[in-house]
Order: sequence, then structure tokens, then C-alpha cells
Amino acid sequence: IAQLNASYGLDLDIVPGYLKWLGEFVTGQFGDSWKWNVPVVEEFKSSIGLSAVMGIIAFVLELIIAIPLGVIAATKQYSRADYAITAGALVGISLPTFFFATLLKLVFSVKLGWFDLVGRDYAQLDSMGQFLDKANHLVLPIATLVIVSVGSLMRYTRTNMLEVLNADYIRTARAKGLSEHTVIYKHAFRNTLIPLVTIIGG
Repeated sequence: IAQLNASYGLDLDIVPGYLKWLGEFVTGQFGDSWKWNVPVVEEFKSSIGLSAVMGIIAFVLELIIAIPLGVIAATKQYSRADYAITAGALVGISLPTFFFATLLKLVFSVKLGWFDLVGRDYAQLDSMGQFLDKANHLVLPIATLVIVSVGSLMRYTRTNMLEVLNADYIRTARAKGLSEHTVIYKHAFRNTLIPLVTIIGG
């Protein structure tokens, strides 16, 4: 115990202990993983690539789904489509990630057997088989990320689109006789993208 306390700076007072931790953090010394018994940075490197792939795919799918649905909800305000999209967005926002992920595993892995719960044992497969095996293991995690993230972006798109659609220049564009498609996608949507790009950047 004394050895562990010394290695983590827990034998020091709060301020010196924090400064010791901060110095190690800045220089990239994160110690060893208790579970895997290897340096934390090594374990981090082995899994960050997969996390990045999942994050990028989920992010692209989120944009493809959320932005068009947000635009539809705004252009068809108070319609059935708007209510359905808004309700779906609220469900997605309200679902805790850990609960929804467990639910997907229960239904699609345990009950239906469509996806494996764990493991990526594909050494004996050819390159296409390995790719398909990896893809199979990524479906549920990516679906979880997309469904719990898409709602907030969808609502944000809808809110900004409604704001733009009520602007004076949109009324002027309609008064000039432009088609509704041109008004929405050439004039309104272009200006809706400004706040969207800001939040997407984050």
C-alpha cells in the first residue's frame, strides 16, 4: 500500500500530490494499467484507432440523418411528420447510452443472435472476411452512438431552420415567385448551415 501511495503521490499533501500528478500528465506518464499490466499509453494506442473509426462513421451518419430530418420538421411545422420527428428526437436525447446499448445487445445479440457480443477472432479469415467480421462487431456500437446523438442535432437544425424561414429575406424570395424548393434549399438552408457548422465543429 505504501508503495502504491508513493507511486501515485497519495503520500503527499493535496497540493504537492496534485502538482506531481500534473507534471506526469503533461509529460505523458500515465502509469501502468492495473487490469492489463502494461503502460496505459500502450493500451490506449491499441484501442484509439477503433474508437476513431467508430466515431467518424457515427458522426457522418448523424449528419446524414439529423440535418435532412430537421429541415423536414421545420418546413412541415406542426404536421404529423414534424411531431413524429420531434418525438423521435426526444426519445434519442432521453435514452441513456449504457441502457440503450444493453437493450440493443439483448435484442440483437442474445435474442436474435444477429451480432456477436464480444471478441474479434478472425486470424483464420481472408482480408474480406476480416473486414466483414470487423463491420459486424461495429454495427451495434455505431447504432447506439448515432441514435443517442442524432436527436439534439435534429432539434438544433429544426430550430435554426424555423428562425431563418421567418426572416424578411425569405418572405421577399417567396414574393418574387421563387419555387418553395429554391427558397428552402438555396436561401434558407444555406444560412441555417452557419450555426450548424459551428456546433458540428465542436
